[in-house]
Amino acid sequence: LLLLEFGVGKTTLAKAAYNDENVLSHFNLTAWFCVSEPYDAFRITKGLLQEIGSLQVDDNLNQLQVKLKEILKGKRFLIVLDDMWNENYNEWSDLWNVFVQGGIGSKIIVTTRKEGVALMMGSEQISKDTLSIDDSWSLFKRHAFENMNPMGHLEIEEVGKQTASKCQGLPLALKTLAGMLRSQSEVEGWRSILKVKYGSVPTTDLLPP
Repeated sequence: LLLLEFGVGKTTLAKAAYNDENVLSHFNLTAWFCVSEPYDAFRITKGLLQEIGSLQVDDNLNQLQVKLKEILKGKRFLIVLDDMWNENYNEWSDLWNVFVQGGIGSKIIVTTRKEGVALMMGSEQISKDTLSIDDSWSLFKRHAFENMNPMGHLEIEEVGKQTASKCQGLPLALKTLAGMLRSQSEVEGWRSILKVKYGSVPTTDLLPP
């Protein structure tokens, strides 16, 4: 569960995990759906079926849920429910029931800015606990400069420090941006990331498809 404030980049971080080749190769099925408001179980179930590739979609919620449950049964899946607002436990429980027969190792990532959603789910959270400025830079540097010595690239190092500060001390954000910059050896590539208004642009502008 990603519990982060607005603008921090919940969707970006979830997308980074979702698009990672090592992650994708681990699962039989993957699906991403933006829940948002208002909460609509029919829309969510139908959207997940379409993401998985089901061509025949019914107009009855119960039949849709039965179909999705059958498709997921025994499969190791990764499902992302992005921007969850609904704190109604009964509605979440009904949706959760669709996933219970998935294969061992299946994962569901939920992003939210509401602590009530996190409490309702009772799941492991990546929340807004933050690192100090020094610890943030240390973590970022370890991942971003794996292929070069920052002392030999002072201009890149300065841009890197500015980029790290945009992550607001969030470890996963620091690792995500650092990983994106690891293969960049020119300062222009680093500056292009720095110019992005992190967390408020479409994830396709930040992350490779």
